[in-house]
Amino acid sequence: MREICAAVRPGKRLVLLGAGFVACIIIPSLLERGADVTVVCGSSGRMVRSMMDETAGGMIMRWCRHRGVKVITSGRPKAIAADLTVTLESGETAAADLVVVATGVTTNTGFLAGSGVTVNQGIVVDRFLRSSVPGVYAAGDVAEGINLCTGKPDVHAIQPTAVEHGRIAAMNMAGREVPHPGSLSMNTLDTMGLVSCSFGQWMGGDGGRQARAVDEEGFKYLRLEFVDDRLVGANSVGLTREIGICRGLIETRLRLGAWVDRLIKDPGRLGEAYIACAHGLG
Repeated sequence: MREICAAVRPGKRLVLLGAGFVACIIIPSLLERGADVTVVCGSSGRMVRSMMDETAGGMIMRWCRHRGVKVITSGRPKAIAADLTVTLESGETAAADLVVVATGVTTNTGFLAGSGVTVNQGIVVDRFLRSSVPGVYAAGDVAEGINLCTGKPDVHAIQPTAVEHGRIAAMNMAGREVPHPGSLSMNTLDTMGLVSCSFGQWMGGDGGRQARAVDEEGFKYLRLEFVDDRLVGANSVGLTREIGICRGLIETRLRLGAWVDRLIKDPGRLGEAYIACAHGLG
């Protein structure tokens, strides 16, 4: 990162390969250093597609473009020439003085080959964060713990999960049997002042229902996903007061009852629903 900072100067053409969470975090710093930034986000037509739906990702992309970032959606990178010209699958090119790759991470488990530790996407652990080898525990980005929403193993490479994994693994290593209840997949992103969030099953669950409120001009969006009468996932853009409410409702699995129908008609009543149901007011 220090080398990138040293190389980025006013007027330098920087091509950022990838338009996910990491890319959106570093774009503001690159612009502040005066770089001419081009983002290649592939053919999906939206940014941060791993945590945002088409509407939310499209808003973030328009926000970036309004602030001087060129966003290319005409295909994946095919080649980088010696002069750092990036050629895409579509044939379109992007000239660069510096190319930065921000295409995500993969759990580093190669060193465990032959150790007896079972690995899938990450290190497979039980509900006490024990690996398949007695006395060996795993926590954080490398551990395939339980997803709170689905009840299935999943890797959550986020700080809150790492903290909770570490706490529970430590207690179990010290002799206390403390099961892990599951972790919530969540991300909060600040892209040049536009705050966006995703929680849980933001893409929806089987047999679920959805509520949406969209203000394209105001860069505001709220998507709520329900299964039965519980909130299981959410996307939001340009809204901050709903962040804690969404997390609380999903983590506590609070039953919303008749409020689901009301929220489908008006998602803006989410705070009202939370207070009413948390205090048994119906």
